[in-house]
Amino acid sequence: MGGWWSRRTVEVRPRRAKGVLHYYYDVDDRREGLTVNPYVGCSHRCVYCYATYEWAKDFHDVVVAKVNAPEVLKSELATWKGRIIEPVFLSTATDPYQPVEGRLRLTRRIVEVLQSKGVPYYVFTKSATVVRDLDLHARYRGRCAIIWSLTTVDEGLKRELEPGASSARGVLKAMRMFAEAGVAVGVNVDPVIPGLTDEPEGIRGVLEASKASGASFAYSGVLRLREDVWNRLRAFLESRGMREALRTIERLYFEEGRRVGPYRVAPKWYVDRISSMAKGIAESLGMRYGIPVGEGELVAPAERWRAIPLDSYANRSDG
Repeated sequence: MGGWWSRRTVEVRPRRAKGVLHYYYDVDDRREGLTVNPYVGCSHRCVYCYATYEWAKDFHDVVVAKVNAPEVLKSELATWKGRIIEPVFLSTATDPYQPVEGRLRLTRRIVEVLQSKGVPYYVFTKSATVVRDLDLHARYRGRCAIIWSLTTVDEGLKRELEPGASSARGVLKAMRMFAEAGVAVGVNVDPVIPGLTDEPEGIRGVLEASKASGASFAYSGVLRLREDVWNRLRAFLESRGMREALRTIERLYFEEGRRVGPYRVAPKWYVDRISSMAKGIAESLGMRYGIPVGEGELVAPAERWRAIPLDSYANRSDG
């Protein structure tokens, strides 16, 4: 089919989960926060996806839907040890607004549970279809943020890199709608792919378009490789004659980079150069660089987002 997936259409399999609220960790195994993943597997079929194989070998072809996730989350929050809870990330290993969400509405029901308990949350997505829940998130503005992952605004390249994801045009339109509704909007330029999307004009293009669409903060991340990711990406670049990009990645990851567990990461000087570049561009546009996860850092009115007592906002108005 597409070279890195087997089925023409993605198969959806229902599954009952025992638990859904988990901590997630970065590539160096440092704990970063809480997450809920309503699905395992993804229809976007991004060539660079690191979640493949880590979660399921048929990640691009089968989406497992945790059909009881909202009920399980409600139970987990009811028995949460202690009175405080960190913001919840939706999602860290798959897209909560991929196509099947339109039918199952698991993410919407999960968000309703979080809102009922006063828990703040971030939505991470590549999809423009999150607008179907604009009303839901808008009533919780000040306690949630919608963050789009946008690798490039070059529609042709985007379509090749992530054939199942929304267009850049659709994402930017969705950003604008949320920003106009008063919801905090951010953009994640991730992954930056060496030799392919790491030129200053490309990163600037994403950040300028996002700023114009209402994004108030931005951040970036550099490609990380694992054997399966490298196999897909190398075949992708070779099939398109992108020899220079191929050589750049080989040099950065296999000659100058380091191995962290099953991953290969780019050398620190390169990662620092990309983050410094993105930070400089974002700040020159009046955007904050970084995810606003600290206390009182998200949007006005300033709330204590890092650790919020359960139910502390359950009876407050949304104004």
